[in-house]
Formats: sequence, structure tokens, C-alpha cells
Amino acid sequence: MVDSRDTRLADILVNYSIELNKDDNVCLLTDSTQTLPLFLEVYKKIIIGGGYPYPHIFLDPHIGSEGMDPQFMKYASAEQLRHLSPLRLKEMQAMDAYIRIGGPANKQELSGIDPRRISMRRKTTKTILDERLRKKWVVTRYPTPSLAQAAGMSTEDFVNFFYNACLIDWEKQEKKQEAIRKRFESGKIVRVLADDTDLKVSIEGRKCTKCYGKRNMPDGEIYFAPNETYTTGYIKYTYPYNMQGQVISGISLKFEKGKVVDSSAEINQKALDALLDTDDGARRLGEFGIGTNEGITQFTSETLFDEKIEGTVHITPGNAYEDSGGLNKSAIHADIVKDLRKEKGGGEIQIDSETVQKDGKWVFL
Repeated sequence: MVDSRDTRLADILVNYSIELNKDDNVCLLTDSTQTLPLFLEVYKKIIIGGGYPYPHIFLDPHIGSEGMDPQFMKYASAEQLRHLSPLRLKEMQAMDAYIRIGGPANKQELSGIDPRRISMRRKTTKTILDERLRKKWVVTRYPTPSLAQAAGMSTEDFVNFFYNACLIDWEKQEKKQEAIRKRFESGKIVRVLADDTDLKVSIEGRKCTKCYGKRNMPDGEIYFAPNETYTTGYIKYTYPYNMQGQVISGISLKFEKGKVVDSSAEINQKALDALLDTDDGARRLGEFGIGTNEGITQFTSETLFDEKIEGTVHITPGNAYEDSGGLNKSAIHADIVKDLRKEKGGGEIQIDSETVQKDGKWVFL
């Protein structure tokens, strides 16, 4: 029996998120057979809408960080890791849209892989990733037992949590974000303050991008690409970062003139070093993001959800999105989350020395 919530979500993904047009070629990808209930509903919606689905199920080592299967990453030679598939690139170039449904059976499948091999593969497949980002695209997850376990929730509770975060009034969310956008775009310098953080970024001349269900699902954030040479200060992140199974915890970064000049991790320093040494752009910020989804209230160990928690920011080393005016280029885009809510230690966001958010609550809405 089909869960009516899968049908509703499939409709959002196909007709709202990518806005399917007749004759669109759609790359539809998943990494697990556990996602098939939603996968098949999306597949059906594409066909009914007059599109042409190109389904990829389970193993695909050619789509960058979203396609790193453990067998390839464990046994591939350095030559194979550096090989860019001309067929997958040509296929992506022929696509009009891209939908990915993630639902891994084990989020830690790559935990034993040398982080340098992961960085090497990400650099190789960035060409396909860049091509994918030029399309209409949306990525989501499916509420599998593995994701529920990582979130510290029962499967039933996580399923309800997931749909409550996805099946919301996205037009209302967009209106809220518009008010936030106007306030930020009126300023120049954003400062994040907490007991262990004092970081300044420049957003002068940069565009605020609103995210209300068009690229991520669940969604709910606004972001800027900070000035690449300005960021100064230090930040200690609240939550760990999962680098394709390599969990890095207790991350602290120090910036001078836009660049990470010092970094530490309480757990997995080797992986953090590999991440920041991926390429020249990995030590500069690609994104300053702010969560706005009130339906996502707790940390789940899934970045797609956690970066949307209202009352959090994600200060992201790596690649910048062109739509926000960013210039930084990198094979990584590491969304690491800092929680400013009172129950997590508190903090505030300032624009040109004026407080706009205190302990996770907006003071001007």
C-alpha cells in the first residue's frame, strides 16, 4: 500500500521543486532499495507529466560525493579514482533536471576509507557535479531505519518528523525568508557571537538566496556567499560533520583575511586536515547559511536536515554557489552547523553591530 505522504512528496518534488516540463529528461537517482516507495512515486509522476526519467538505482560511483559506493572507494586504484566517466558526463549534459533520493542502509560505509581517497574522488567528479548544478535539481532523503537510528529516534518517530519537515506551506516559508533577506541585504558585515565564537563575514554586494523547497527537501534556509578575502575571527561548531562516513567532531576554525589559518578537531583531525587540504578553495568560505525551518527542531546527524534548524547557522568552507555571487571554487562544500539556540549555549547574529537574532529567535520579525 502506498503511503499518501509519499504521493504528496513526489508531487512536490516533480511539479513544485523541479517544475517538470513536458519532454524534460530527468536523472532520477537513489542509493538504496529502501527508498523505492518514494522513488517509484516520483518515477510515476515524471511519466504522467510527460517527462523522460533516467533511473539509477543503488551503485553509481560517478556522481561525486553522492555516488561514492564503498566497493569502488575501497578497491579502486589511484588511476581509477582519478578517472572521470565520459559517459556519465555526457548523460548529465543531456539532462534537464536531476532528482536524488538518499536513504543509505549504513551511513558509515566509508568510515574505514582513507580521507585522502575521498578527497581525490571528489576532485575528479566535480566536473559532473558542476554540470548537475546547472540543471533544475532537488535532493531529498527517505526516512529509513538507518537515518532514524543516526538521529537517535524510533523509525516511526523519524518518519513523522521527516514528513512534518517536508509537507509544509512552502509559500508561507518563502514570505518569511523574504523579510529576512531584505534585512540582511541592507547590511554589510555579519557577526556571529557566542562564548566560543566571534566571527565576522562580509556580505556587501552579495545576493541572498532563499531556499523554500526548490533545491532541498526538506528545505528552509537563506544563504550568502561571503567575500572570499574578508572573513576574520574564530568559530567552534556545535555538531559533527560527516565526510562520507568520516565523522569529524569538535571542529574549530580560525580565519584571517578570508582563509582558514588554524583548525582543530576533538575527533578525527586527520579527516579534517584532508578536507581542508582538498584544494586551494577548501580553506575559504563558500557559504554563510541560516536555518529557517521551524519544523526541524533537533539534530539528526543528517546535514540536509540539520542545516535547516531555525536558530542555527552553517559556516561552510569550500565551493560557493554562483547564484549568490560567490567566486570561491572547490571540490568540497562542507556545511558544518553552529547552534545558537539558548538551550545549546546561546549566541547572536548581528548586522553592522545591530542584533537581529538572539538565542535562536529573530528580533525583527
